[in-house]
Amino acid sequence: MSVELKKLDFTTFAKNAGEMYTLLEENRTRLVPWFWWANEKVTPTKFRFYVFMALYLADTKRKNIAHKLNSAKTYDEQFFVYDESGKIGGMVGLDNVNIKNKNAEIWGLAFKGQTQTIQSVKILEDYCINTLNLNSIYGKVQSTNRACRLFWEKYGYDAKTLDSNVQVSKHNPNIADIYIYTKNLIRY
Repeated sequence: MSVELKKLDFTTFAKNAGEMYTLLEENRTRLVPWFWWANEKVTPTKFRFYVFMALYLADTKRKNIAHKLNSAKTYDEQFFVYDESGKIGGMVGLDNVNIKNKNAEIWGLAFKGQTQTIQSVKILEDYCINTLNLNSIYGKVQSTNRACRLFWEKYGYDAKTLDSNVQVSKHNPNIADIYIYTKNLIRY
C-alpha cells in the first residue's frame, strides 16, 4: 500500500470537499474527542463545513504571507493523504513551523487505517528534513488518547514533557493533560 500527500489549499479542497464532508460524517464520533471542529455544533451541515474550511485555509494563507514578510513568524502547512486508489485516507500537517528554531508541530488524522498514517508521517518527516531543513518535530497528545500516544512512542517519538491541566487548543476550552512527543530528525 502506498500513499501520496498533496498540499491542502483552496484548489485541493474544492476538488475534494464532498468526499471530505462524507468522511467527516462517517468518522465524526471518533474525531470529536480530539478535533474540536468535528463537533456537530461547529460543522453540522455541508455548507457550514465548507465555510469552516474556507476560513481555516484563509487563516493558513494569512500565516504563510506573514512568514514571507517576516521569517521569524511561524506558519502552517496541511496535506491530504491519498490512498493507492486516489481516495482521501486522512490529513496530516505541520503547525507552527519555526524556521529559526528549526522545528514544527506535527498532527494527523486517519480515516482508513494505521498503515497510511505511518507512511504519511514518514513522508512528512522527509519533507521536514529535505525541504524545510528542520531539526525536530513534535506532536501534542491528550493523555487520554492512548492509541495516539502508543503510535508516537512506537515510531521513535519521545514523550519529553507532560503539561498538566492546560487548554486543549485556542479553539477548544477543555482542560486536559497533554504529552508532547518529540523526534529529532536525522539526515542520511
